[in-house]
Amino acid sequence: MSSVKILVAGHFNAGKTTFVNTASEIKTVSTEKSITHSGERAYKGKTTTAMDYGEVSLNGKKLAVFGIPGQERFSFMWKILSKNTQGFVFLLDSTAPDMWKDTVRQIDMLARYAEVPYIIAANKQDLPNALGVSMVRERLGVERDVHIVPCIAKDRGVVTETIEVLLSKIDS
Repeated sequence: MSSVKILVAGHFNAGKTTFVNTASEIKTVSTEKSITHSGERAYKGKTTTAMDYGEVSLNGKKLAVFGIPGQERFSFMWKILSKNTQGFVFLLDSTAPDMWKDTVRQIDMLARYAEVPYIIAANKQDLPNALGVSMVRERLGVERDVHIVPCIAKDRGVVTETIEVLLSKIDS
């Protein structure tokens, strides 16, 4: 069985930890700590400070799935974790376009560390105010050759389909 390393990146509160937890067939490794920034605490109580790690077997491959922290203050981990990665899932909260600039910055930065295939996953599609894929594409201003997929990070089937889209890009 071949091994593949992928990273799940994206802005703060995009759902990266949930995505990794949903994907993983093992108990995930997590580095979540209590949030100290008051502005971020309004969204949730904990945040990833170094990484989340899980594993999944899919299509004859064993995947090491790393979730990276979304905040700039933890960006030192981005370069470390991108070493030897074979692809990225850039997750964004499709209900919070004001946060997307952070994901765009990560795409630009991580592409310099590792020139590998990536996809964008528009998360939280189960919420009533979620923007659809075409609106996400328009607002991000990305080319048609960039795969953008709808995502619900709490749904194992959807997470698996999202990873399969990335694997198809890695394999091509």
